Amino acid sequence: MSTFEGYPSEALAFLAALPSRSADWFKANRKTYEELLVGPTKAFVSALGDELQERRPDIAAQPKTNGSISPINNDLRFAPDKSPYKDNVLLRFWEGPNKKTAPTLFVRINPEGIGFASGVVPADLKRWREVIDSPHGAIIADEVAALAKAKSADVAGVGLKKIPAPYPADHPQGELLRHKMLQVRWQEPVPASIHKPTFVDWCGRRLDQATALHEALVEARL
Repeated sequence: MSTFEGYPSEALAFLAALPSRSADWFKANRKTYEELLVGPTKAFVSALGDELQERRPDIAAQPKTNGSISPINNDLRFAPDKSPYKDNVLLRFWEGPNKKTAPTLFVRINPEGIGFASGVVPADLKRWREVIDSPHGAIIADEVAALAKAKSADVAGVGLKKIPAPYPADHPQGELLRHKMLQVRWQEPVPASIHKPTFVDWCGRRLDQATALHEALVEARL
């Protein structure tokens, strides 16, 4: 694995143009894609993973597609009108045996900004609601509120219009009981350091602000 030296100066423009490109164009320009985005992203995941693991040794960082790196192509089976390609690189660092349901920290790189998030997709909604109904649920709710306030973050994942039975309508954690998943997310302007090795530290400091929520979700053992 090569050392992360920053994304090349042409990387974001290349990424921004991808949604307008055809599969044939992408195939012809695959080498450029590998040089501008794939290689640097793998190095970035490895470097940021090392930094996160200094604080949370069990966080997984896999510098490969379908590991920590989401595929660049859209799944057109479910959205045939979409472009074949995304305009962003989505990265995930999870803590738990199952990547799909483990508490996860996210970084989303796109030409308009760098996104960050902390969240979870519970494997068992019954267990999620039991946790939210417990004293630990109040801790999770407090951390969600603190991060949302500190970063003017969006809180996504509400799946129900009403608080589910048997919980009362005035339950103190009623909002979280309505969730089927949770993601607290925000975006910041692209820093000049994206073209330098220090981009790793810049992202690490921002994910540090989501650590308390991430830890609360891990400790819930969902």
